[in-house]
Amino acid sequence: MKVLIVPDSYKGSLTSTEVAGYMEQGVLAVLPEAEIYKIPIADGGEGTVEALVSASHGEFRTLEVIGPQGVPVTATYGLLDNGQTAVIEMASASGLMLLDQEELNPLRHTERVN
Repeated sequence: MKVLIVPDSYKGSLTSTEVAGYMEQGVLAVLPEAEIYKIPIADGGEGTVEALVSASHGEFRTLEVIGPQGVPVTATYGLLDNGQTAVIEMASASGLMLLDQEELNPLRHTERVN
């Protein structure tokens, strides 16, 4: 039996790649002979770079940028097509995952990228 697993991320807890892995484990626990095909996806927000790099066998790169609190953070972006295409995810530089719950205040944070 062939099984296609195409999940999005579970915001704030699991990436689409992690979700696909757990789903694969569940299917194989019940159908050990299953042929699994995993295609992590994203809706353009958090997890988009990971899904595209994974699907196209690209590579991840990191860069220091100014985060939402005005201090440097390390952001990840992807290179596809042998470096001909870059995929940038704003969430990596200024997303909610960089803030604690009590820090969520749009009047005190920035999305500036230098």
